[in-house]
Amino acid sequence: MIHAEKLGFIFKPDGDLDWWKSHSMAPSPILMKGGLIRIFMGCWTKDNISRIGYIDIESHNPTKVINISKYPVLDIGRDGCFDENGVFPAHAYSFNDGTVYLYYTGFQLGQKIRHYNFGGLAISRDGGDSFERYSEAPILDRSDEGLFVRAGQSIEKADDDRFHVVYSAGSSWHKCGGELRPVYDVYYQKSEDGISLNKVGKRVLECDLDIEHGLGRPQIVKLGNFFYIFYTRRIIEDMRYFIGCARSTDCSYWERVDSVFDSIEFGSTGSFDSEMIYFPAVIQVSDTHALLFYSGNYFGRDGIGVLELAFK
Repeated sequence: MIHAEKLGFIFKPDGDLDWWKSHSMAPSPILMKGGLIRIFMGCWTKDNISRIGYIDIESHNPTKVINISKYPVLDIGRDGCFDENGVFPAHAYSFNDGTVYLYYTGFQLGQKIRHYNFGGLAISRDGGDSFERYSEAPILDRSDEGLFVRAGQSIEKADDDRFHVVYSAGSSWHKCGGELRPVYDVYYQKSEDGISLNKVGKRVLECDLDIEHGLGRPQIVKLGNFFYIFYTRRIIEDMRYFIGCARSTDCSYWERVDSVFDSIEFGSTGSFDSEMIYFPAVIQVSDTHALLFYSGNYFGRDGIGVLELAFK
């Protein structure tokens, strides 16, 4: 079982950049050369439109920021496209040859419903410094399992050289906290290349609408002998979104083990994570340890923080 320990606050943008006035939304890390970790994140303008930028930190001292991107690595899509109203990271996956797949969620505003979210892909050939869209259309598009939300995809290499893929999908809304909020569960499928996806996956984790209205942006990673899915739990009672996880030995049957985070508490009043511990993203840094990055209050408006995970 995993033991989680809070390490603390990392970063909040200072608002000096026109394209990055606020927020560190949905962190997604990759390992870089020289012991650095690059964390991609959603960076908001003054009009609350998210583009993707990054910070670099030290892997052995993850609260120390070394570099901040001066420009977005992924801008919003063209008018009329699925990502015209914003983009933020779903999962960054680094290959040994310097290729990086940056899966991302696109926002498109609706009229009869608030918004739509579908999943895109941008690819870097230079280790994560620059990206080009694989397609202007989503690679994880609308289907009957997800009419309004089908996004947040994450991959992990399988033993047969294919890829395990998890993502969130949903087609309904639930009234809580005084407004309608999207309902979505976690789905799984296997892909030949991490790009080609079927219209139907297997629902492996279902939210409990008595407690939570969604399990968001799942992240799959193998730690030790288990595959884990880390996800956001959109808690209904007080809307203080938190994190959870499930584990499996074969990616077929998944056991929810949210109790892994029982020792993790929201920050004290006035701290960056007093209301939300949100959008978990995990990267392994040794044979027995990993780091979990997360967004704090108001979807990362108040910054991002980090937990250390010990596992066997």
